[in-house]
Amino acid sequence: MPAGSHANSRSLIGVDVGSTHIKAALVTPEGGVIHAARRVTETHAVRGGGAFHRPSELLAAVSSAIAECVGVAAASNGRKPVAIGIASMAESGVPVDRRNAPVGDILAWHDPRPERQAAWLERQIGAAPLFARTGLRPDPKYTLSKLLWLREHKAAEFTRLRRWAGVAELVALDLTGHLGTNASLACRTLAFDVTARAWDAELLALASLTPGEMPIVLPLGQAVGGLTVAAATRLGLPAGTPVVVAGHDHLAAAIGAGVTKVGDALDSMGSAEATLLVTAAPTLTEEVRRGGFSTGCHAVDGLAYVAGGLQSSGALVEWFLDTFLPGVEGRTDDPGDPSDPGNSSGPGHVNGAGGRGIEPERYAHFIALLEQAGSGPVEPIVLPYLRGRTAPHYDPSATLEIVGLRETHGLPDLAAAVVDGAAYHVRWMLDELARITETRLDRVKLTGGGARNHRWVIAKAALGPGRLEVVRTDEAAALGAALVAGVAGGVYGSVADALADASPFDRATASATTRARYDAAYLDRWLPAVVTRLRQRGL
Repeated sequence: MPAGSHANSRSLIGVDVGSTHIKAALVTPEGGVIHAARRVTETHAVRGGGAFHRPSELLAAVSSAIAECVGVAAASNGRKPVAIGIASMAESGVPVDRRNAPVGDILAWHDPRPERQAAWLERQIGAAPLFARTGLRPDPKYTLSKLLWLREHKAAEFTRLRRWAGVAELVALDLTGHLGTNASLACRTLAFDVTARAWDAELLALASLTPGEMPIVLPLGQAVGGLTVAAATRLGLPAGTPVVVAGHDHLAAAIGAGVTKVGDALDSMGSAEATLLVTAAPTLTEEVRRGGFSTGCHAVDGLAYVAGGLQSSGALVEWFLDTFLPGVEGRTDDPGDPSDPGNSSGPGHVNGAGGRGIEPERYAHFIALLEQAGSGPVEPIVLPYLRGRTAPHYDPSATLEIVGLRETHGLPDLAAAVVDGAAYHVRWMLDELARITETRLDRVKLTGGGARNHRWVIAKAALGPGRLEVVRTDEAAALGAALVAGVAGGVYGSVADALADASPFDRATASATTRARYDAAYLDRWLPAVVTRLRQRGL
């Protein structure tokens, strides 16, 4: 509960900087998210592959979204928010020079160009030793691979590096002039010892860096600093307002969803989808590594997690619409409409390399196709690997496949098969997470924009494992960031008090008949198709 009898009148701002959208949420302890401001995360494509964000565009969008929330707070009760929490995508970042200015562009987390550098890391250290220290496999998306790429291809920019800032850290630096981070972001760099919860000097030395050039890892709820006069002026807040880095967006969403106890599980739906199981310590076993899962530090101090991902969840919906309904247009005049079925955490508004999303009318057309398909599952099955497979059984060469398609099937069947295929894969990930950690999954919290897709939710509820609980807010990551900020702002007396204000949820259920049909389709058709491909590839 909030600390102090007057705490309920105070508000907070939580920011979620995602790869599709930037969202700022105005939050009160008694009301949860009362307003959300959305801005597009501009993403620029590179010819021949690659994607990046411009720091100036990203920072301007964040400030604009925060200022909108400040204006709403002032109009509603005349009181200004007392603290700001920042969560963001991980892996991406940018060099910062001696004047605290970003140098160059931010490589998108999914930029594949550091592939050669990731392979070099594997040869230099070894995949198993890297995992034993960092909980991660060598991969182009991780920060250390990006740092090696920058040193080789952007030498003039790299030589100006005095500190390294991830996305959330860069936002906090812009607002406060100070650089700090949370362990849940640090552990996604491939240069952080997840057991010691400290920067790994040997790994950083491979990129000619030292721990002193990385952000300071702060306890959850401790402010990086207060707003500078310049930042306070443009946001409309008092100078000195505390700013907190709340962590990796998936882990901030875990806070907002109440996934903060050992054994809790989260299914976070977005352009990509992540499943996460909370553990007492990093699970650095060979079985976790070979399975393609990662392990790291929860945003909540003293907790860890094991996670798997599907890189094409909401992105698969966009692919479907672009491929089969290219003539369907949607409006783009009001991207911040709260009724918009798409947002940065869900498949209603997913962006490609150019930053474009699925507009409301296009997504509504997709929903209409699902309704025409009727109750599931449908006969065609989709192996949803538009961007390869991360876990289980890491295989970047895995491809999207549609199996069992007949001439009698139409677009409604294909649309439903896309949704069902993604749900089957998540069932597989959750089953494997339970098996390798020897944990019984009695319930799973579901969050993200995709949780508003009734057909998708029913498929997930039918497949299990355990009870499915749908988090009521679409802005779980921003809510989690705001709750963490509330500790620094004095709204909560402790992190434990803040966690008690996680979003409520609703249970999603499927009939016994629907559960039996989905279970049979998963066990008899979908999983055998995946296993066949694994054997063909020798995995």
